[in-house]
Amino acid sequence: MKKFITFEGMDGSGKSTQVELLGKSLKKINEDCFLTREPGGTTISEKIRSILVNETIEDIKPKTELLLIYAARHQHIKEKLLPNLKKRIVICDRFYHSTFCYQILSNSIPFSVLQSLHKTFADNLYPDITFFIDTEPKISINRSLKIKNNEKRFELKKHEYHKVVYNGFLDFVNNNNNFFKVDGNEKIMKIHQKIIDILNKKKITKLTIPYCS
Repeated sequence: MKKFITFEGMDGSGKSTQVELLGKSLKKINEDCFLTREPGGTTISEKIRSILVNETIEDIKPKTELLLIYAARHQHIKEKLLPNLKKRIVICDRFYHSTFCYQILSNSIPFSVLQSLHKTFADNLYPDITFFIDTEPKISINRSLKIKNNEKRFELKKHEYHKVVYNGFLDFVNNNNNFFKVDGNEKIMKIHQKIIDILNKKKITKLTIPYCS
């Protein structure tokens, strides 16, 4: 199996940009990679995503939301993640850690529920390395609201909700050796360079990964 790298952070933190930049850097050394996102990544999963993120959708109960996440994830894992991990590096915008912070922690759902779902419907797949692009909730959410059209359901939640999510990510930083925090307030290329430096230190590829210029 190749390496599985995920990017986490608040909406508007710049995760997607860093996913794209890392992909370009890997291509410079002819390292095959597959870029994807959650919820989404397949035709079916993207349809579920539209239910989860559309601001016009009626209120979704917390456990319904969690089950939808895992329905999308199961399809994504079986159709895209596992097949691609056999032959190339996979880089995913959001995964398990987002589910813990956004669905479990924020709604006080028992952690045992997440463990059971992840074992049963996600093949107990966890990332090898995770990057948390650290931006304060108010800054990132305001940034996201200026960019997105109708995918605003999570951004429109109360500040207290986002604070719980943010603190959840910070807890992972303090308790997981493969979870790296990168200052999201830095310039885009500076963030990218720090990510590349960490990956090279971890030696995830045979060749040194260059910066994306």
